[in-house]
Amino acid sequence: MHDWPGRAHVETLRLWPELVQTVERIQSRPDLYAGALLLGSLSRGEGDAISDVDTVAVAHTGKWQDAWDARHQLSVGALVTFDRYGERRRIAGHSWLTPTLVKIECLIAERGGGGTRLAGDVVVLLGEQDLPNAFEQVPPFTREDIDAYAAELREKDEISEIERAYGDLIALLRREVRPTPD
Repeated sequence: MHDWPGRAHVETLRLWPELVQTVERIQSRPDLYAGALLLGSLSRGEGDAISDVDTVAVAHTGKWQDAWDARHQLSVGALVTFDRYGERRRIAGHSWLTPTLVKIECLIAERGGGGTRLAGDVVVLLGEQDLPNAFEQVPPFTREDIDAYAAELREKDEISEIERAYGDLIALLRREVRPTPD
């Protein structure tokens, strides 16, 4: 796995072994994947004990369907998995909750295909350093954007009961860990 600024902090978090395992699983399939990217708070060297691990498993051009069909190899041993398909081709989300209650959110996206947009900071964990250049890069999502997207998924009933309960738990923990100022 490549180094990045902030990695030392991420290595101290309880989710580090889960991130390493995910990258190793992607690396074990060089026939399918060109690399792995890290997004979100961990890519900035931030995050905490209850952060999600936001990754992209980059499928080789022309290998997206094979990578998607093999997605459960990335989440072996998971307590539960969640798949989410959008309107774009050659990109979909495969997420899982690990036995240590870490949520891994893994987009499976074809290199240069599917209209995949990478928001905010991107770290190359595995593969060539120019890998993010194969995708459109957009500014980071705001907390409001993320909350609106989650609300839309809930309204459309596109979140499983377990994923909904996990999200609620994290929201409650965030209020306790980071109380809002009065």
